[in-house]
Amino acid sequence: MRISSGKMDRSVTIQSVAEASSGYPTETWSTLAVEWMEKETASGAERFATSQVAAQLQTVWRMNWREDMDPDSVDVPKSRRLVFMGRVFDITSAEEVGRRQGIALTTVAASRTDA
Repeated sequence: MRISSGKMDRSVTIQSVAEASSGYPTETWSTLAVEWMEKETASGAERFATSQVAAQLQTVWRMNWREDMDPDSVDVPKSRRLVFMGRVFDITSAEEVGRRQGIALTTVAASRTDA
């Protein structure tokens, strides 16, 4: 799989989590970078749970190589997430594309609506 600059047509915000040390476990997300990425929708699923419909969208994002997103040295799924058009995409896996040519991020975006 190759990274094609021409297909990277989505401006995506990469956020990084910081653990607050106020005595209570809280997460604070801050912008790490804004990158151009390629978006590929992998699958969508919908399920019913106690009077709510939960829709889940799995998406694969491809981006150019970044040292601070290296899957071998950073726990990307735990410490990073993506935001695109106001929607949060939680990273479930990250893998190197080629030899440090790029990174493929598999994400899940969940939305809940009342039934």
